[in-house]
Amino acid sequence: MNVRRILFIGLILIMLTGAYTAWYVFSPLPVKQTADVYIPSGSSVTKSVSLVQQQHIINNPTLFKLLLRVYCTITGKNVYPGTYRFTNEHSHAHVLRALVSGKQALTVKVTFPEGITAAKFASILKKEIGTDSTEFMAYVHSDSLKQALNITSPSLEGYLMPNTYEFFWKQPEKDIVLFLIGEQQKIWETRFEQECRTKGKTRNEILTLASIVEAETPQPTERARVAGIYTNRLNRGMKLDADPTVQYALGESRRLLYNDLTINSPYNTYMNIGLPPGPINNPSPSSIDAALHPEQNNYIYFCAKGDGSNTHSFAVTATEHQVNVMRYRKNRRNQD
Repeated sequence: MNVRRILFIGLILIMLTGAYTAWYVFSPLPVKQTADVYIPSGSSVTKSVSLVQQQHIINNPTLFKLLLRVYCTITGKNVYPGTYRFTNEHSHAHVLRALVSGKQALTVKVTFPEGITAAKFASILKKEIGTDSTEFMAYVHSDSLKQALNITSPSLEGYLMPNTYEFFWKQPEKDIVLFLIGEQQKIWETRFEQECRTKGKTRNEILTLASIVEAETPQPTERARVAGIYTNRLNRGMKLDADPTVQYALGESRRLLYNDLTINSPYNTYMNIGLPPGPINNPSPSSIDAALHPEQNNYIYFCAKGDGSNTHSFAVTATEHQVNVMRYRKNRRNQD
């Protein structure tokens, strides 16, 4: 066989291979209707192709792996983690582009109500995007992470920003914790940091007071007043006697019994004077603002009205407070 014939055959093979590859790349996927695939963070090309193949999304996984490897090399990128959805209207080229760009990755909207604990964040994330609650809480309590972020609180409780966000399915827990902290950091720096310094307070003090205020009243219009009451108690050297701090120490939000008030915990403000060592939930900007701008008043006491309004009665003296307590009990009986 002469050289010309060899070159000719080689050229034909190259053309056929190129034609097949071009046809393959733009051919429709062998998907009946839709198919989802989850690519974990750090997945290699081989692992990614295996996961895609398991969902019967592609033909010829060997060729697809070769093309994906070449595409990653050309773009200088790796496979992007996340959950992807493909249909029978998509081509193999679409899958290649999606896996490397990450633009087609599905996100899930997740809402964290204001004033919830880090444990509740973990529970919501597990339900909505399949994250590991234990792993999430491990980062919340990570000493090395606190140190890196220059946070002095016992944990990252109180430093997570409640809101509605979009996350990838099974997005890494550490990434989410850092993101939530970053979201609060943005608000803190733009709205509160300078004034906190001017008043000679620490961020942890403000967030701790804000978390107590958040837990005590759902009414934004009452928060500055409640913050004023706790500020008055602090200034007088009184115990805060805040029920939510005891509930946090117990690990459950329920009606407290008398014996609960003696629980041995630094968070028990019935037993310890001053603020607890850190926040008891993750407060809203409204409560943080109230903690920074407590109402100037003479109130020392407050209790729920018990009339279904979710508002409170406030008192300067213990005698006035007892009248409000009696009114609360009467309203509760009428409610029952």
